[in-house]
Parts: sequence; structure tokens; C-alpha cells
Amino acid sequence: MARPAILAALTVLIAILAAGCTGTPSPGTQPVPNATLVVNGTTSVTLDYQEVLALPAVTGVGGAVSTTGIKYGPFRIRGVALSTLADLAGGMGADQTMRVHAPDGYMWVIDRERVDGHGFVVLTPELKEIASPPTLVPVLMYEQNGTSLSKEQGGPFRIAVLDPAGSPVITEGSGWVKWVDRIEIR
Repeated sequence: MARPAILAALTVLIAILAAGCTGTPSPGTQPVPNATLVVNGTTSVTLDYQEVLALPAVTGVGGAVSTTGIKYGPFRIRGVALSTLADLAGGMGADQTMRVHAPDGYMWVIDRERVDGHGFVVLTPELKEIASPPTLVPVLMYEQNGTSLSKEQGGPFRIAVLDPAGSPVITEGSGWVKWVDRIEIR
């Protein structure tokens, strides 16, 4: 008598597990990261994940190369321009710097020229320097190739540098800060 009950229970359990393990999640069902970003300047702003996504977005293409020569990308990128974040915190003067922080202690310092998209060494996907590079846009990236950033990709927020015109450009990887949680303007 116990045998049919056990078989029935196993059948139900297998059906439940199979239902949860098949197919792909529907668009929009991805969990919303529990993330905040603090931007400090003459004013301080704290934004949650949804508030960052509600800011004007910039899209384009970009990739990075590590100091050891490993190339990442190029990727289709979506994010918020660092200049937009600076404006939220009261602006950024020509003599000020932006300090991008990650919780692991990593910090990248960027000057106003680079916040405005100039002064980067820009490479082709074959890692050849581009003599007259396009104006780039450094962004707080939250989407790569159409999906939210995973923790392994440096998400929910990381810095990226893109060409809004769509050229597949590569820049130095040290500025592609992972897990960004704080930005300061000094």
C-alpha cells in the first residue's frame, strides 16, 4: 500500500522539479537586484536600482582589454552617462575628479576630460590603436548584450566605455570598475 503512495509522491515531485527546470524565464521576470548607488558632490544622492534604470540611458558598443592583453567584448551596452550622474550631484568642474568606488576597495579616478569622453586610448577589436578615435561615453553600465549584469559580470553596476555610434571600440580595462556602489566628485 505504501508503494503506490511513494510512487505517486515521486511522480508529483518529478513533475514539480521538471516544471521549474525547463524553458527559459520570461522577459521581465528576472529578479531586481537589491542595489544602491551613492553619488556625492555638492549634493548627495542615493539611488536604488530602479531609480538608476529610470535615468536617461545611453546605448552603444564597447569592450575592454586587461593589462595582460585579454580582450573582453565588444558588447552592446546600456547605462547612464557618468556626466548625468555628476549633474545629479551638483555638477563637475574642469578641475575636479570623479572617484568611482567598489566595495572590494578598488577605486578609479577619472578627470573631467574623460567624463566628457575624450583622452582615452581607443583600440579596434584587433587591438590596433585608432589614430582619430570617436568621442566615447563612459557609463554606469547595467545591461550587457540585452540582459542585466550578473555579479560575475561585475553587476549590478559597473563602469564601461562605449561608442554611441556603434563602432566596436576597445579601451583599457582598469577603468571598467565592477560592483560600483559609490561615486564621489571632488
